Formats: sequence, C-alpha cells, structure tokens
Amino acid sequence: MPTLASSKGLFLIRLHPSSPHLLEKRVTSLCADTIQSIKALAIHHETCHCPPFDMRTVQYQLPNLDLLLDRHSRPSYKVNPNEPGLEKEFTAFLDKLQNVISPFQRKEIEGAQLPLCAAAYAPDADIQKLRVYLDYFVLLLLVEVMSDVSNAQAGMFDLDFMINLLNACADNQPFDTSKQKDPLVNLTARFARKCFPPLAPSYRDDATQGTISYLQAAAQENYDRTNRAAFTVDSYIAHRRKVVAISPVIAFNRWMARISLSHEILQTPPLQGLLEAAVDLIALSNDLISYKKEKQQGEDIHNLVSVAMADPAIPVKSGDIQAGLDFAGSKIAEAYSRFQQCKLDALAQLASDDLETRSEILCYVDTLLETIDGNIVWQIDPRTVRYHLFETPEEREHWLVSIHVED
Repeated sequence: MPTLASSKGLFLIRLHPSSPHLLEKRVTSLCADTIQSIKALAIHHETCHCPPFDMRTVQYQLPNLDLLLDRHSRPSYKVNPNEPGLEKEFTAFLDKLQNVISPFQRKEIEGAQLPLCAAAYAPDADIQKLRVYLDYFVLLLLVEVMSDVSNAQAGMFDLDFMINLLNACADNQPFDTSKQKDPLVNLTARFARKCFPPLAPSYRDDATQGTISYLQAAAQENYDRTNRAAFTVDSYIAHRRKVVAISPVIAFNRWMARISLSHEILQTPPLQGLLEAAVDLIALSNDLISYKKEKQQGEDIHNLVSVAMADPAIPVKSGDIQAGLDFAGSKIAEAYSRFQQCKLDALAQLASDDLETRSEILCYVDTLLETIDGNIVWQIDPRTVRYHLFETPEEREHWLVSIHVED
C-alpha cells in the first residue's frame, strides 16, 4: 500500500526494485540489444507464474478476511458504479502521457488499477469527488515512483523539496519547478493542485500533512530496507502504521462523506484508537494479500508473516509459512476487536442527548469500514495484477494461496 510503490505503501503501491523501468535506468551504459533483452527478461519475471526449477508450489490456507472482518454483516457494500467511466477517463489520460512516462511505467500504473481502488474505497461518492480522489491516488503513485530506493540512492529525490511542493500546491500558492529535471515533478505539482484545493481547510490540512508524514516515513523505510533493519512483531506493526498512506486517504473519505466531527472529538482516545485499528486492518490485511508476491520476489522481510517467523518471542517456527499466515490472521482479528471496542467507547463518551455527534460518529465508523472493505476488494480483484493472489475461482472461494517455495 503503494508496494504504492514496493515497500507497501497505500497506500500500498510501490514499484518493485526489479521492475523493468528501474532496470532501464540501471543499464543505460549497455548496448540497445542488451537493454531490450534485460527488459524482456524482467517482463517475463513479473508475468510468468511458473516456479523456478529449484522450487515447488505449495498451497496454503489464508485466514479468511471476509470472516475475520465480518464482511457478511455489510451486504450493502458495493464498488462505486462510476468505476467503468472513471477507468475510461484514466486510460484516456494515460494516452496523453506517452512522452512523459515509459511503456514500462504505464504497465505498472495500469497494473495498480487506481480507478478501481478509488471506486472501491469510496463506494458512495459522486463522480466529481471520485475524480478528485483518483487524482490523489495518482499523486501518491507519482511521489512513490520518485522516492523509490534507486532514485533516493542516486540523489534524484529531494524530500524537503517535495514537502515544500505539496504544501504550496495544497494552498494554491506558486512554486517553482523549472529547475527540476524529472518530468514527473511537474506532473506531481499538477495533481497536487487538482486534489488538495477542492477540500475544505480542515480536511485539506489533514490530507496534506498526512501525506507529508507518510513520505517522511517512507523515506526512512527506504533507508531501513537498504540496511536490513530487524523488526520484532510489535516494532513492525508500529512501523507499518507510519508507512501506509491511509490516514490522508481517510481525510478524503471524511470530506466525501461530509463528516463534520471536530478536531477535538477526532483527537479523543476512542476516535484515535478507531483510526489506528482501521489502519492496522488495512495494513495487515495487505501483508496477507501481498505475502505471496513478496515471497516469490525475495522482498518479504518487511511483511508480518516473515517477521513473526523471525521474532524469537513469537511461537512461530522459522520457515513455517502456514503458522506465519495464521499468526497474521490472529493480529487482524485482534485489530477488528479493538475497532469494535473503540466504536463503543466513542459512543459511550457522549451525552445521552447528543444525537447529532452520535450520528456523525456512526457515519465515520461506516466510512472506515467501507475503506477497509474496499481495500480487500481492490487488492484481490483479478484485474489488480500487482498481487495476483488467487489463481483459480476455487482458491478465491476457499481463501487458498499457491506459493513457490524452495525445495
């Protein structure tokens, strides 16, 4: 979540370091034929689901997120019906960027299924607000592409510059990008000006500052990845909360749902606990869904399943993938229990006659649940090739996952 680019972003979308467009940067000194061969191999690596010769495929039982999150109690949830139209508009937009992004970057962007993500996260938004929402997801993807590990190591990403850009664009103030060589910088400024200013100040401040906090944490995560920082389960979950861009996403959701809870109420312990539990439910569910792909790409060190197998305080043996998956499921169940308790605590703190605030809190809870449900729907959809979780309808029905493991 962005993964949003290859740690986990969502945001959850980060481009994996072995992505073809990053290989393109690293091999510019090679002859053209060699470059094309490497690109072809990279594309084959990402699209072929056949295990290498020294590996075998094992089927594991995933914790059933539909049951863990009681999704059957919310049968009215549906993906926003404006999604097909939004997808067409987005495709037309990408067609206009042929001189800005490479075919490989376009492949990554299309694979993220951002229109579906927006429509799944905001099932009731009108088309105008849904467009603003999609613009924000595009913004997240752009800054994550630019802040990728390779760019950071090459000195091509200036975090302070990006923070200043976001603050200026959010306030519709001028900001000079003329000295920036990366064409994605101007595109980022364009989308920041499209997605932040339509929000009322209270929502806009939360969305902007939440995005900045996320970028700062993602930059630290890039450093941690290159230094292979070790995590315990507790430290990993605390870290994970910082590097998933859900808090700013929820600020947009509050705006779309016209939730007018005051800053003071949102900062009370029950409401803060509610938000933290929602972030955990989204982030840890992503760990389950993304584990298959990360394991097969050797990028699973920053995943709760692998952290549980490495933490000596956790009764999960090293290499016991099924036990690691089960443990991750238990942490998701704990987070959902916390979510429900925080909802009760938030309502209990109100005066009995404060019906307006009670209604606002219940609307906020429903909005968070829609975001949680939408996150799952988006990630397991077959069109979201980033994860390619289920390979058959039977696997989807029974929450089974086939993973390539070493013999």
